[in-house]
Amino acid sequence: MASNKSVVSVVVALVIAAPLTGCSLNFQHLPLGRGLPGESYPLNMEFVDASLLPVGGEVRIGQAVVGRVMSMSAQTFAAVVHTEIASDIELPVGTRARIELSTPIGDAFVNLEVPVDPAGPILEPGSTIERSETVRGPDVAQLLGAVGTLLNGSGLAQVKNIVSEADQILDGREETIRDLLARLDTFLGTLDDRKESINSALDSLNRLSALIGDESATIDEGLRTLTPALGVIADQRQPLLDLLDETDRLSTATNSVLDQSADQISEITGRLSPILDQFSAMGPTLGETMANLDNARVLLERASPGDYVNIDLDVDVEGTVTGVLNEIIPGAAPPLPPLPASDRELPITTPLQGGTR
Repeated sequence: MASNKSVVSVVVALVIAAPLTGCSLNFQHLPLGRGLPGESYPLNMEFVDASLLPVGGEVRIGQAVVGRVMSMSAQTFAAVVHTEIASDIELPVGTRARIELSTPIGDAFVNLEVPVDPAGPILEPGSTIERSETVRGPDVAQLLGAVGTLLNGSGLAQVKNIVSEADQILDGREETIRDLLARLDTFLGTLDDRKESINSALDSLNRLSALIGDESATIDEGLRTLTPALGVIADQRQPLLDLLDETDRLSTATNSVLDQSADQISEITGRLSPILDQFSAMGPTLGETMANLDNARVLLERASPGDYVNIDLDVDVEGTVTGVLNEIIPGAAPPLPPLPASDRELPITTPLQGGTR
């Protein structure tokens, strides 16, 4: 009889274990609790995708659990999550909701992000956080997809080629690269030492650009005015080229003359120096003297009404006029023929005396 009871017990155990093993029942498939201690109020949230969020999932602010997911529904191409929030939690308008994972393989929950400085009213019971204020965070599937994209066709093979080619470039050129880096360091140090000057130059360039911008209308007008002048110059291109050729030949001839007469020009310039010194010494009286000369011209015209001159002149010259002129400017006065013996005894005024005609 005891033997029969043992067989029955084994059969019952196998019957119970078989369906449990076939269904792979575990704690992850048990429904989460939906209860929320204390009073609560309903709050709806619209998400583009809420597939990760389980019914009974937590609603948190930071690490504090403030509510639970009661149910979900689909409405106008959006997932509407119906939650219950603890009555002592006041959420201002502008609160954002985000679906996150507690761990990479953990359960999803709703994380509420409350504004730092809430200035609006409080969300009333039954209010809805719109889709524009909600977002779904990354999950394991998205992470694995990103990793797959990185590993397949994302350019890692090209990176390997770049590294290999860079290694070939640097191989055997370590000293050259080291010297280049040293020069680059020196160059950058020089730029750093002169950064004040560079900044000043950039500021000046900025002011110049601003000035040009302010005067853009004037510059445009100048360019429009300059256009006809450029057209005239373009039309006179050949005459200008001919003029330049003639100027070149004139310069060549002038240089030849100057080379041949350099000594004479230098000597004449030196002899003119005393005259110029006297003009310089006259200073402010030079203008008055020139005005007096103009008056003398008027008097001279009155004194010579015809081909004769009425003049009463006393001349006191040491030596002869010819000698004085030759001392100032060599060759300025031609040599005079000697006087006849009969005229050598006459006074000096004799040649200056005129007569009536």
